[in-house]
Amino acid sequence: MDDLNFKEILIRKPYYEVLPKVNHSYRTVLSGQNINEPTDRLTLRIKTQADFMREYYPSAHKINDHLLFPDVYKKDPDTGKMYLQPVTRCAFSFQIIIKTKQVIELVGNDVQFELSDRSSDDKIESDNNYILQSFRKGWLTKNMEIRMYEAIDAIKTVGDAAIVGYFDNNNKFGTRTLSYLNGDMLYPHYDSITGKPDLFARKYTDMDENGNMSTEYVEVWDEKYIYKCKRGISSIGIVQRIKEVFGLGGFTIVSQDVHGFNFVPVSYHRNEIGACWTPAQKTIEDFEESFSYFRESNKAFGNPILKIVGEGVDVQGDMNGAVKAITISDPDGDAGFLSQQTSNNPLEELKMLYKLIYEQAFAVQPPEVKSGDLPGVAIKLLYAPAIEQAIHDTHQLQDFLDDVVYMVKFGYGYEMNMQASMINLDINSWIEPYIPQNDSELMQNLAIGVQNEFLSHQTASERIPKYAKNDEIDRIIREQKQSQQMDLLTQLNNSNNDNPSAN
Repeated sequence: MDDLNFKEILIRKPYYEVLPKVNHSYRTVLSGQNINEPTDRLTLRIKTQADFMREYYPSAHKINDHLLFPDVYKKDPDTGKMYLQPVTRCAFSFQIIIKTKQVIELVGNDVQFELSDRSSDDKIESDNNYILQSFRKGWLTKNMEIRMYEAIDAIKTVGDAAIVGYFDNNNKFGTRTLSYLNGDMLYPHYDSITGKPDLFARKYTDMDENGNMSTEYVEVWDEKYIYKCKRGISSIGIVQRIKEVFGLGGFTIVSQDVHGFNFVPVSYHRNEIGACWTPAQKTIEDFEESFSYFRESNKAFGNPILKIVGEGVDVQGDMNGAVKAITISDPDGDAGFLSQQTSNNPLEELKMLYKLIYEQAFAVQPPEVKSGDLPGVAIKLLYAPAIEQAIHDTHQLQDFLDDVVYMVKFGYGYEMNMQASMINLDINSWIEPYIPQNDSELMQNLAIGVQNEFLSHQTASERIPKYAKNDEIDRIIREQKQSQQMDLLTQLNNSNNDNPSAN
C-alpha cells in the first residue's frame, strides 16, 4: 500500500442521542387505505467522547456551567448597588460509581478457559492439557488480565477501546491498550462480507515542551504491515486542507514495517450507547439541579425570623449575635420566631431521583447485612440488576474476547515455539461475572458434586480459581503419587522389621 487515503481511513460512525422530533404529516390514514410505509428518519444529536469525559468528572458537569445555570444579581438594600450572588452548585460522582461497579462485575474474576472437547486418547488429552496450561501461563505472564481491565474500563467510560499485539526487537510477544483515555482516536474498518477487520487506524498527538500540540500521528494496521504517518499541526494551511479533500490528508508515511501477524493484530470493541451511565445521565442532571435548588432554598430560609410585638423591647444576645433573652415592658407585647411552611416534596423528589439513577444504570447499592452470611440465592436476588447487566455485557464482549484469545495464541505460541499446536487447540473462553458469594457454600456444593461423581475434580478446581492454580490437578496427582510411594516404603520397612532373616 503505497498511498493511504486518510480521508477514508480517518472516518468512523459517531456516537449520538435520539431527539424527540417527529414528522406528524403521515401519522393519520383512513381505514383500508393502501399506502406504503413512509420513510421515517431519526433526528440525532452527535455526542463526542469528550462529552463522555465531561459527564464523568463532576467538575465538568452542566450544573457548573455558568451559561446554563447563571448566577443571580441582587440589590443591596443599604447601598442600592447591584452585586452578583453565586448560586449553589452541587455535582455528584454518580458516573464514577456506576462505571466502577460495572467494570468490577466484569473483571472481578479472571477470564475462564477450558478445553472445548475431551479426547479418549490419554496421550492426546495429556498433550492438550499441557498446551492449555502453557496458554494460561502466557495469558498471565503477558498481563492479559490487566489489558482486559484497561479495555473494559475504557469501553465503560468513553465507549470504545482496542488491544493491539506486537513483537518487539527480540521477537517477544506483547500487547497494549488503546483508548481515548490515553489520547487515542480509534478508526476500525471491516470487510463488508465477513465482518472481520481489514484495516485499523489510531490517531494521536504529541505535545511540545510548552504543552502545545505539535505533531499529529496516525498508525495504520493491515494484514501485513504497520504504517506510521505524521504531519506538523503548525503547517496545516490552505494547501493541506485541499489535500484532505482529495484524501491525501497532509500526512507523510515515515515507516512501513512487517508486524509479524497474518491478520490485523487488533481486537476492538465499541459500545453503541457510549458511556455506561448514559441511560441514567438525564436523571443525574435532574438530581444535581434539584439538589442545588434545595440547598439554595435552605440558605434563604434556613435562619428563623424573629417577630416582636409591643413597646419597651430589650433584646439581649451573646458575643456571636444570637438572641438569649427578650424583655418587653408592654403587657400586650409578644415575641417569637416565624414558623416556616415546610414541605417534604423536595426531599421525596430527591429520594426518587436517587433511586431511579441506580435502577436505570442497573447498579445496586450494597445491602445492609445484619448478621451471618447470606445464602447464594439471596445474594443473587439482591444483586439481580447488576448480574443482568453483567450477563448482557459478557455476550456483547464475547467476540472481542475471542479475538484477544486468538491473538495471544498466535503471538505467545510463536514466542514459545509452539504456535501451530496452540492455534489448533480449541479453547472455550468466557467472562465470569463477579458476584459476591458465600465461599463455604460454593466449596460444599462442589465437594458434593465430586463425591456423587457428577462433577470431575478438574471442573471443580476450575470453578474455584480463588484457591486453585492452573495446574491444580497435576499437583494433586503428584501429591497422591508421593503419598503412595511413602506408603510403599512404610510397608517395606515394616515387613523388614517383622522378618529380620530377610535382611
